[in-house]
Amino acid sequence: MEPAIDELLAECELSSANGRHLDGVGQAEAVLARPGATKRQQAHARELLALHRLRLGDYEASVEQGLLALEYLDGSGDLIRQSKVNCTLVLAYSDTGLYEQALRHVLVALETARASGSAVAEFWALSRSSMVHEGMGEADRGLELGRQALALSRTIDDPEASFVGLNNLGDTCLERAQEQRAQGLDAGLLLKQALLLVREAVSVAHAQGHSFYESIARTNLVSILIELGEHAEAREQAGRARRLAKAHGFRSLEENNDAQLAEVARAEGRLDDATEMMNAQLLVAALEDDPALHILLHRSLYEMHKESGRFEQALVHHEKLHALILKRTTDTAGIQSQMLVNTLGIEQARHEAERSQLDAERLRIRAAELDLQANTDPLTRLPNRRALDRELPPLMGLSRDRRQPLCVAMIDMDHFKRVNDEHGHATGDQVLNAMATLLRAVTRERDMAVRVGGEEFLLVFADTTLEQAQLACGRLLASVRDYHWGALAPHLACTASVGVAELLPGETVAGWLARADAALYEAKGAGRDRLATAAAA
Repeated sequence: MEPAIDELLAECELSSANGRHLDGVGQAEAVLARPGATKRQQAHARELLALHRLRLGDYEASVEQGLLALEYLDGSGDLIRQSKVNCTLVLAYSDTGLYEQALRHVLVALETARASGSAVAEFWALSRSSMVHEGMGEADRGLELGRQALALSRTIDDPEASFVGLNNLGDTCLERAQEQRAQGLDAGLLLKQALLLVREAVSVAHAQGHSFYESIARTNLVSILIELGEHAEAREQAGRARRLAKAHGFRSLEENNDAQLAEVARAEGRLDDATEMMNAQLLVAALEDDPALHILLHRSLYEMHKESGRFEQALVHHEKLHALILKRTTDTAGIQSQMLVNTLGIEQARHEAERSQLDAERLRIRAAELDLQANTDPLTRLPNRRALDRELPPLMGLSRDRRQPLCVAMIDMDHFKRVNDEHGHATGDQVLNAMATLLRAVTRERDMAVRVGGEEFLLVFADTTLEQAQLACGRLLASVRDYHWGALAPHLACTASVGVAELLPGETVAGWLARADAALYEAKGAGRDRLATAAAA
């Protein structure tokens, strides 16, 4: 029996925590292959797959999956996961030298983390931001962001953040110190800061029982001790780090520790020993597994042979170094190019989808506007006869289904032609607009006020008895009579006549309105400015 999708996702999360990234890739892809996976589950799988692919060095796939995950997450309201995926993309772009793209995502990661209120998410965004600025050559800004990240990590109960904040800032201080020394500046203060930070990182990792983190921190510690000239302790720490890496199968770290032991020998002036150690390591270290290590070894061997006057050997290593750097540059350029192509493709598809949605929304709004225009009287902005024909049958059906009374009132302005003749059509339009306002005042949200045509209006009273409709129309007649018409034209006075009819069982629209219309003419015939009620058919 196949595991449930959420169980697979939980296993994939665990694989990430345990560093089993190949297993995690299989689990995430299994979720994406499930036909029943929801969009939320697919986004979660892509989020995890992006991280697993990143750890395996497959940057193109990492970016592709991360961007696809964001297509769902950006509209989900899940700010913490948005920040997390953006942090993964930051690493993928930074590791391949695409710092402009990395900076864009790190800014989003930081913004969403702060908006979420999660101190842990903000820590990771700050940490990644420090790395990006350092990679862009903004060392001082990188240091400042690293210090902010460390300060934040000390306020939260998160073991991983505690270690990463210390170790990353220590590493940043070391790299900045090395840059200062290359410029002939005193780097002693930065190296001491780096030493304190990384020693604390070692202690934190050891207390947590996290062997991988401890191996990383001890490896960084060796580099700092070499810079400080503390060769004896550097050798001791490199040995401890190597034994720890070997015991837990951290092959890459073990090889780096071997290279560090050779660097200690070189720093002590034992160039022959260092050369022999590095040559031996080149024989066993697979180039495809760690090209950066081979570059480091060939550079060191070139420098040592040159320093010792062995120029022929120095040239051999210089040529190999040049070839390795050229290959890495070419490979990186190829990866960068493909990543940018993939990124542009995904973003273009996303923009096309957004544009299609906007076009559809514009069409919907335009259709609604046209519908509103077709069903609205342009002068009074009341619904027109077309709207009445559309809305009245459903109201009648609802009234019958719920066994609720429904009444209609036909209303006509008295002697309206006289208003136009004596005061002009502009004043007549003002009178009609004022009448629309008075009609709205006696209707509720569920009622309907309509301009049928000319000076004739209609009111539909939902869930209203005949007696209640008569009272409402009585208030309307009084409000028309008492309205300050003189403000529109001197000596202007207006009244209206009303015919009211209650819907009878089985009655048609035409029959019902005809009874109301007959009542209206009855009111006019009785002297106007009054109400008449339709008799039952």
